[in-house]
Amino acid sequence: MTCQREDELLDALARGFLGDELAAHVASCASCEELRTVAGALLDDRSTTMLEAPVPSASTMWLRMRMRERTEAEARARRSLLIGQAVTLAAAIALVVAFFGGQVAGELAGAVGAIRNNTILFIAFTASLLLAPAAVLIGNSERRGASASPSARAR
Repeated sequence: MTCQREDELLDALARGFLGDELAAHVASCASCEELRTVAGALLDDRSTTMLEAPVPSASTMWLRMRMRERTEAEARARRSLLIGQAVTLAAAIALVVAFFGGQVAGELAGAVGAIRNNTILFIAFTASLLLAPAAVLIGNSERRGASASPSARAR
């Protein structure tokens, strides 16, 4: 059983003022009376919780702010290093192609032909292509874990 004035009642309860006409409606409507009881209890509990909530000290807030600034600065530094690495790699590839383009293309074609003709070489090459990203991820996660440990101990 729902009433069309439930939204109006919720707004009035949130404001803390029902008004005479709405109070009379609530007294005559079972659905609104139940809503008033439940929502009123929840709003009272919310008000009590807000008053009793512990406020952190200024030093705690300052420490949290400094930690957040440091984390954000590390993230910015990682992004700029990643961009620098990508640009350096692109420049290196461009230089290799510019100076040794014909030779590299010929050697690459020969290597692909050798891989096609030798099954064991093909399996080894495929395995290295599949395992290399996993090895990089594992190495990076171990490095992050090792670098996080001293700073965690210092705090």
